[in-house]
Amino acid sequence: MQAVKGTAATKPTNAVARVLARKGGTAFLLNASGMGLAFLLQVCLARELGAISYGHYAYVMTVITFLVFPAKLGFDMTIVRYVSAYRADDRWSEIKGILRFANRWSLALSLAVVAIGYAVLQLYARSMEPDLYATFLIGLGCVPFLALALLRQSALQALNEVLYAQMPEKIIRPVLLVVCLYAAVWIGQSAANAPLAMALFGLSLLLTYGMGAAVLRRKTVTHMQGIDPVVHPREWMGTSISLMINAGIYLILGQLNVLMTGMIHGTYESGILSAAVRIAALVTFAMTAINMTAAPLMSAAYAQKDMKRLQSVCTASGGAALAFALVVLLVIAFFGRPILAIFGPEFREGYIPLLIMAAGQFVSALCGQTGMVMTMTGHQSTLTKALIVSAILNAALNLILIPSYGMTGAAIATFAGGAFWPFAMVFVVRRKLGIQTSLLQTLVNRNRRDGE
Repeated sequence: MQAVKGTAATKPTNAVARVLARKGGTAFLLNASGMGLAFLLQVCLARELGAISYGHYAYVMTVITFLVFPAKLGFDMTIVRYVSAYRADDRWSEIKGILRFANRWSLALSLAVVAIGYAVLQLYARSMEPDLYATFLIGLGCVPFLALALLRQSALQALNEVLYAQMPEKIIRPVLLVVCLYAAVWIGQSAANAPLAMALFGLSLLLTYGMGAAVLRRKTVTHMQGIDPVVHPREWMGTSISLMINAGIYLILGQLNVLMTGMIHGTYESGILSAAVRIAALVTFAMTAINMTAAPLMSAAYAQKDMKRLQSVCTASGGAALAFALVVLLVIAFFGRPILAIFGPEFREGYIPLLIMAAGQFVSALCGQTGMVMTMTGHQSTLTKALIVSAILNAALNLILIPSYGMTGAAIATFAGGAFWPFAMVFVVRRKLGIQTSLLQTLVNRNRRDGE
């Protein structure tokens, strides 16, 4: 594959930028609103529960997030990939087949995960604090609904119903949880604690799951009613497992620090670190939102062997994401302590870890859309190798640094592990595809050409 030379992307860049701005606008606003509500939710929980109870809640939510991954087995991304393709050819029999196949497998795996989780929980029941035990018990019951909700969300996204796909989880669920929490505390005169918060999360999850399922049925019933499902189990399962591995490593890189800090230093520090992780994630928020629009553009350009257009997508989306990341990093650097104090005065202790992790997120933004490019061009196996190295590095550094440095050590481990793979992928993408994902790399090469 020949590298893109000169100003290869200059002609189509404006058109690509317009497409990204138009189609990505709705997704960005929806994700921004969801991020704001999620932040508000965490602030409300932290202030009502206090650092210890919030630490219990955050720790259990982290564990549950890990458990959902084997439960959904990568079917969420598989649904996005295949349903989009089948819909383009009006292959509704396959759409019906993959939705039924994925949901049945996910439900069975979810129940198995819950059963194993309950058995493990009983082994530690006597040594565990009662509130933490109760929170785990309630949280395990949420796993099947979380997994199935993700599949429903993916199906609506593949059907180009982004608003309906994102609205229940990003907007309605956090609003319901906040309303229920304050209703229970102020009207019901209940004591705010982690088990209550988890129970209310489960209630809001059930309500939004029902809403989303009803919308999906309404959007598909006219097409799928009366037709027999067609299934390709070997193909779907193979794709799902491959995508699950990558998604699982992404999760490890993002949440392992909170989990290991809780195990080694206790839930007080893990609660503070969890808040810092959420704030640091804002640095690459724009990249995540833009990817919802950029990903299909990348896939289409590569399928047509239009490498100039692929370069244009990477340059336009990467530039927008990097500009947003720089602004957020500066805000965190100057106002990180007061932002953390919104959660409660004790959360100010997380400023240094927050700054370190935000810097790591900025490195990822500086490297550009490396992971998405590799996935959309069929090079996910190469990406997996880099992610595995990053995860091993992350885990090893967590084990070494957390005992002595606590959550600051966890933040350093997260920086190193999280920055390694996108930095490495910049060079891999350049070698395999001739595409420059890093805006800094593009500017350096342009300056070299201008100097020649």
